[in-house]
Amino acid sequence: MAQRTTRKLPPAGFQLNVQQSGGTAALPKVNGVHLGDSGEDRPDNSPAEVYPPGEPKAHMQLVRWEANKMPLKVWISPGLKLPDVPFDEAQATRVDTVVQLLNQPTPLAGLEQAQGWTEHTNDVVAAGIEQWREFENEGLFRFVFCDDPRMADIMVFFPEAFKDASSPGGINIGGNTCAAIYPIQQSHSMHIRQKPVVIELPLMINYTDDRMYGASAHEFGHALGIKAHSDKRQDIMFRDRIVNHLSPSDKATIRFLYHSKPQWVM
Repeated sequence: MAQRTTRKLPPAGFQLNVQQSGGTAALPKVNGVHLGDSGEDRPDNSPAEVYPPGEPKAHMQLVRWEANKMPLKVWISPGLKLPDVPFDEAQATRVDTVVQLLNQPTPLAGLEQAQGWTEHTNDVVAAGIEQWREFENEGLFRFVFCDDPRMADIMVFFPEAFKDASSPGGINIGGNTCAAIYPIQQSHSMHIRQKPVVIELPLMINYTDDRMYGASAHEFGHALGIKAHSDKRQDIMFRDRIVNHLSPSDKATIRFLYHSKPQWVM
C-alpha cells in the first residue's frame, strides 16, 4: 500500500486507446499547452458556470477517473527530467517513455536532475495540487502523495524548458500533461494495465513560487480529467492561465465532471 508523504506546504496530451480488430489504435494527443490568447472576462458577480471539460479529440466526450482507482497516488520526482526531445514529439511519446523507464531493473535510472530544482520546488508543486483537496470532502475523488514511482497514477517531472516549442505559446509553455485513456466499455470488458498520467512543469517558465503553484494546479486539473481549457481568464483552467487559484467555475466544472458518467476513463 502506498504511503502518503507528509509535506511542509508553503503559502492534455491524451492518448486515446480504442480496441479494434487489428489491435490498439492511438489517436492524436491533446495536451496541457497554454495557448496565447486574450480570452474573455466573466462579468463581475456572475454565478459560477460549467465550461466544457471534455476531450477535444474525442468530440468533447467526458474523461475521468473511476471510483475503484481511488485514492490516486501522486509521485513528484526529485527534480528528474525526461529525455530531451522536440516538444511535438514529446506530446506523442511521453507516457510510453515513462512506462519503459519504470520497467527497467532500476526504475527511472539514468534520468538527470533538472538545473534549478530544489526540494522547495516540490513543496510548491504539492501546494498547488492541494487546491483540489477540498473535493475529497464531497466524495468526488481522493489522492495521496507516494514515494514509490512504480505505484504512481500521476507522475510529475521537471524539464528546464520544452525543446523546440514552436506551437502557439512558444517558449512560454508552462506545462504539459499526457495520459492514456480508454473507452469505459473497454475498461470494463478486458484487463487493462494502467499507464500513469505524466505531468511536466518547466522550471525556466515557472521560475517563481506563484508561477509554479498555479501551473501545478492547472496541470493537475488536466490529470483529474478536465481535458479542454476554459475560455475565461478568471479560471485556473484558462488556456493561457493567468490566475493561480481555482475559481468558482473551475469548482463547478470538476463537480459536473465527477457527477457525470464518463465515456472515457484513465
